[in-house]
Amino acid sequence: MSRPLNEKCWACSLLTPAEARKLHDAACGGDGCWVGDSCHSKRSYYRKGRQRPIQRRPMIDEVVVSVPEIPYVVLHTYLDKPRQPNDQVVIHAICAELWLGNAPKAMTRPEHTFGYPPRLVKEYALQLLEALYLKYGHGRRTGFERFAREEQHSIAQCPVRPCSYHAAHLNPYQFSPSR
Repeated sequence: MSRPLNEKCWACSLLTPAEARKLHDAACGGDGCWVGDSCHSKRSYYRKGRQRPIQRRPMIDEVVVSVPEIPYVVLHTYLDKPRQPNDQVVIHAICAELWLGNAPKAMTRPEHTFGYPPRLVKEYALQLLEALYLKYGHGRRTGFERFAREEQHSIAQCPVRPCSYHAAHLNPYQFSPSR
């Protein structure tokens, strides 16, 4: 049986190395859980762990078959811990991204949804899907029926400002007083 997921290490793996050290390395003013090479290895495992068996397959001849460029929509959620299907985890922020083939085409503006009941979060997600369909669907529903996948991000990567998680708006030294 595999080890249970360490939520703190998972969230740390989503950060850049500099951000992770700032949050967790005691020498940089963090909480002191950073353990050099061990953390580097864990971060790598959480980022690439599921892809490793694919990379270990022996090299064989590759046949390239072009596929039609069909649009698909990816849902981006920002949460404080990993979410499993049908979990009642609070989603901090949400946005959607439209891809056409292998290239991103458009993205909705990220919005905070913390405090919303799960029903309203689902309704808002469907509104994002509908908005992308109305602007880029050209009358064809293919690719806009549902989200192709959900990308989960750590709450520390929330792009919305001001944000209660980052609380930069509470720093009295950030703004110069107008006189």
